[in-house]
Amino acid sequence: MSDNTYQQARLFIGDKEYTQFGTVNIKFPGNSKINSLNVTLNDSDAQEGKFLNREIRFFLNYGSEDSVPMFRGFIRQLKPSDKDIKITAYDGRTYIQGKESQTITITEEENYDGFTVAQYLSAIIQDKVNIDGITRIGLDALNDISPPAIMKGVRGKNQAPYSLATKQLKKSDDTDNINDGVIYRHDIDMIDDGNVSNIVLVKEKSLDSTPSITFAYLDGIQKYSHKVRATPSYVTADTTDGKAAFYKDGNIPQGLVGAKVKGKFEDTASATEAAFFEVLSNEKNTTEISLSVTKGFDISLGSIVRIVVPEDELATNNHRVISKSISYNDKGTICKLGLNRQPTEISDYISSS
Repeated sequence: MSDNTYQQARLFIGDKEYTQFGTVNIKFPGNSKINSLNVTLNDSDAQEGKFLNREIRFFLNYGSEDSVPMFRGFIRQLKPSDKDIKITAYDGRTYIQGKESQTITITEEENYDGFTVAQYLSAIIQDKVNIDGITRIGLDALNDISPPAIMKGVRGKNQAPYSLATKQLKKSDDTDNINDGVIYRHDIDMIDDGNVSNIVLVKEKSLDSTPSITFAYLDGIQKYSHKVRATPSYVTADTTDGKAAFYKDGNIPQGLVGAKVKGKFEDTASATEAAFFEVLSNEKNTTEISLSVTKGFDISLGSIVRIVVPEDELATNNHRVISKSISYNDKGTICKLGLNRQPTEISDYISSS
């Protein structure tokens, strides 16, 4: 356990607390991706064979006793040695996504056409995950978005259940404010209630929302970096029958920057619409900011924060938390926040001279 009087971190595997552990690294990558924890257990008496698939909880307890863990998940990988055991754990979604998850086949005869994404996830989790009396993924906070994303027409053989849900959710971005040049994305996240980690569907908050916290050089900012990326001005997309669609923005103050939307669409109209939304969703989301902070360690992904950096006019504004990482050892805690831009996954960017 830490000898730092300001932080008294605690680690539990099952119901047992382990006090002899090294650096803890936790990643919250955002964009509906699974959270992870890596820790080295310095306990020569530990029986590593009993750890696989056991629940693991880590409480940071930075400055005060935490009522909910910073991370709750399940141990999926072990690397034992004669001195220690290296542990890798993931949140409960590991049971419906990844190499070791159960796959499903959806056909014309057996499908989820009448289900929303939330209903589909609930059915899958109850049938395949929360079994043998163990709640691995809580369902109490699982609600539909409005309008709901639906599973109609989804088919596939030996597919990871979670991947099918995230694909459908990405098709349901909120375009109600499209006339203002704003598209709000939807993500899947986990929220802990102190007893179990619950799966939730969340919509991006407006950047005009009241910030949950403010960071400044003398108030929370340890390190800071800011990068501005050019907005794509033309985007291409493909259809399932091999046709190509194209959208070009008439306003190209940053020069010609191209992007290609990943995936295939049913027809050219759908592909063109996807290309248009790709351009629009990036127009007001051009900055990438990385912060190392000394406060706000428990801030949730999607939260709106304010940064005050006098020498950087673009950065002194409201920003959205899209990723977070925590690194803990007996010398201190490092928290890094990624702001504004989701990881580049939808498109491959190609610059043109």
